[in-house]
Amino acid sequence: MQGIEPKFHSSLKDRMEYYRSLLKKTTDDADIQPSDMISKVSELSELYEDYLTQKRQLEKSIKNYRQYHNDLRKQLTLKVRELKRKVRQK
Repeated sequence: MQGIEPKFHSSLKDRMEYYRSLLKKTTDDADIQPSDMISKVSELSELYEDYLTQKRQLEKSIKNYRQYHNDLRKQLTLKVRELKRKVRQK
């Protein structure tokens, strides 16, 4: 199947969770520089956009695989019917 690898997916989610927890900690920290906070927010935003892109690709791949599987099943059903007809005719 095409799409994203489960390891990549979980790694991306772990990184997003890590940055989210850092952002929560930094909101309580009065000593943090605004530029640091902005860079962390932008990194989290990029990770989230990457996650959404990969998720869409995975959903598309699953849809394509399902269609491919259904088409093969229909072809197989037709061939089985043909074989049954041939057996009955003999």
